[in-house]
Amino acid sequence: MNARAQQLGNKVIYQIYIRSFCDSDGDGIGDLRGIISKLDYLKELGVDVVWITPFFVSPQNDNGYDVADYRAIDPIFGTMEDFEELAREARARGIELMLDMVFNHTSTEHEWFKRALTGDPEYLDYYKFVDAAKDATEENPGEPPTNWESKFGGNAWAYVPSLNKWYLHLFDPTQADLNWDNPKVREELSDVLHFWQAKGVSCFRFDVVNLISKPDGWTVRTFTSTCRRWCASATSMATSPWAR
Repeated sequence: MNARAQQLGNKVIYQIYIRSFCDSDGDGIGDLRGIISKLDYLKELGVDVVWITPFFVSPQNDNGYDVADYRAIDPIFGTMEDFEELAREARARGIELMLDMVFNHTSTEHEWFKRALTGDPEYLDYYKFVDAAKDATEENPGEPPTNWESKFGGNAWAYVPSLNKWYLHLFDPTQADLNWDNPKVREELSDVLHFWQAKGVSCFRFDVVNLISKPDGWTVRTFTSTCRRWCASATSMATSPWAR
């Protein structure tokens, strides 16, 4: 048994889709206080770990999996004070918290992407931007870097006329893929994890982590819904220097 399996052991992990779990204020949307109100029930069920789907600030184009701020709670779900109370009350019952972290991409409403759109080289390198042809225009941007398909349909590249560049989005166009080859990105995301650990979070689930490692260069032309995870994704991740 590997170390990760030994750590989890026979713990019972209960996933909560926050939007529909329990609405504490009657607005039709589940929230953090709703989870607090059900902690005794969860304890009676024998739950050891509560896995909560994203509740961060988001335009909600993909049910919260388009994060605009990793360190802030979307007001529709509550406040940071609510979360801190949840962490305290869960701990008092012997229940750990697991957060769902979306680190393959951010919302295009994230401050990093907004800075990238200004042409800031530092933040352009936070994402997968590729130069378009010199004669590209908004009406005729030319061929995208590859023919990869988005999970949500259509090409996985979006053209930005003001920059004359394409950016990669393996999901919705409002979900720009992060550049995990950039050490600053990895440091930023590590800091996010430390922030939530300090708030009482014990563990994390990483959404579509199999997609964070991209092939070297942009010569790969075959990337369809039937080959979305790359045939060599496991090898690519295992050999990436940041994955060791």
